[in-house]
Amino acid sequence: MKTSIKTPWALGLAAAAAAMLALSGCGNPGIPGPSTAAAPTAAEQPTSAPPTMTTTPSSPDSSSAAAVPAEILIKGFKYQGAETVSPGTVVTVTNEDIEAHTTTADTGTAFDAIIKVGTGTFTAPTKPGTYPYHCTFHGNMHGTLTVK
Repeated sequence: MKTSIKTPWALGLAAAAAAMLALSGCGNPGIPGPSTAAAPTAAEQPTSAPPTMTTTPSSPDSSSAAAVPAEILIKGFKYQGAETVSPGTVVTVTNEDIEAHTTTADTGTAFDAIIKVGTGTFTAPTKPGTYPYHCTFHGNMHGTLTVK
């Protein structure tokens, strides 16, 4: 008959292993099951507040064009809207006609966008000024964009 002698170190190791098994549970960690954990106490609650939106109030001398989206509507072969924008604003152009149009600066290369049926965009110049524009496909279509 064989007898084994248990040393205090071996008993401690066995006790630690049994404790780890008891604490780890027998469930599959990939499958959620009913939780037996207690709700966190007030001391255990996260201390950070939920994210909040911040807005920067506009100064009295700021342009109201910055608060309004810059949009031009093309309808009935005419440009409508977005007469004044802030420098560098992305201007959305919605073409409700059945033909493509352009939004092309009369002079220079400030902007030139082909707007097919639907919606397109272009970026307003960064230099303040008045920019007359036209449709290269339809000579009767004209508009003016003021950047300030």
